[in-house]
Amino acid sequence: MAHINDCVPGAHAKILRAGVARVVGKTGAIVEVSRIRRPPTGPLQDQVTVDIPGHGEVSVAPADLEVSAS
Repeated sequence: MAHINDCVPGAHAKILRAGVARVVGKTGAIVEVSRIRRPPTGPLQDQVTVDIPGHGEVSVAPADLEVSAS
């Protein structure tokens, strides 16, 4: 599990949980870190977009990632 402050674009991250079963356990590079509010009156939600080789980009919550130290 990662915190939003640990998620830096360019770092490598392993997907622990996702809506797409084929990417669970795979490693990719973090592309984007954002805070979104949907609906506009709702609470802020953290989202991290990870580029998984052979699959594409997947957006998950920071708690669903394990960021590698390198």
